[in-house]
Amino acid sequence: MVQQTVSEIARETFLIQLQAIQAQLPGCIEGKDPIHLHDLRVANRRTRAALIEFKGLFPGEVFNTYQDNFRWIHQVTGEVRDLDVTLQQFPIYQKQLIKGTRSTIKPLKTLLEDKREKAQLQLVKDLELDHLGGILSSWADLLQGDRLDKTSLSLESAREYGSRRIVKRYLQVKKKGGRLNKKTPAEAFHTYRISIKKLRYLMEFFRPVLGNDQFSSLRTGLKTVQDAFGAFQDAEVQENNIRSLAGELYQQGAPIDTLLTLGHLVGYLEKKGRKNKKTCLRQVRWITEDATGRAFQTCFQYPVGQ
Repeated sequence: MVQQTVSEIARETFLIQLQAIQAQLPGCIEGKDPIHLHDLRVANRRTRAALIEFKGLFPGEVFNTYQDNFRWIHQVTGEVRDLDVTLQQFPIYQKQLIKGTRSTIKPLKTLLEDKREKAQLQLVKDLELDHLGGILSSWADLLQGDRLDKTSLSLESAREYGSRRIVKRYLQVKKKGGRLNKKTPAEAFHTYRISIKKLRYLMEFFRPVLGNDQFSSLRTGLKTVQDAFGAFQDAEVQENNIRSLAGELYQQGAPIDTLLTLGHLVGYLEKKGRKNKKTCLRQVRWITEDATGRAFQTCFQYPVGQ
């Protein structure tokens, strides 16, 4: 197994995500294929997660600065991404309708496309700002220098540090998962999904020094549970979006048939959400069961039952 320090793993992690952000910028500015914005946001999200995990490598003011910087990137890219997701759901919405009524939701698509066009124009302005260029340039300079090598954490074994962090986060996720039930509010399910994602990201950061077949199996298991919670969240978000868009269309004087159709879609998404919530509760058992705990203990060689 490769022996690396914490600072080496951190630098490698940050550089990979920086390169991904830079690679996707032209496609985000062009705005034709949603995958570019999706991938940029994933890389940005991983960067933000890594900042938390490697916080001990940064002076406080430096950490706070870049936490704010990457949060800003997340915020300015959010509206276009949300609209892209809703537009991608449009064919699914149409399939839920009787063929003769599918044309009644055309005003919804027109509204979404208009919003997306305006949001894209604002996104281009934001992405072409000197502010963004300054963020990425200064971040690259920091990573290429020796700033990450000047704390007591820097030279610590990445394998040992990563194992401790992963087990600690797993125990937190396991404990929270045991509290979920059918009466738990949706917001708690969404927060839990983020906890699973952070654990999976953390494992991926340390994969160069910890990866093996068992590691891959645990990561895949987490991804499966995360996807179940993601489907639940997506249904609720889309339900709320449709309600909000229906209100806008009503204000614009949309035909009654369109509004009735949107009401039908809200009902479909409510039903889908209830079904997905049950799936989440089944899937989370994998995280809380003893066999998974033993697998984490074996893989990372730290107690997980405390």
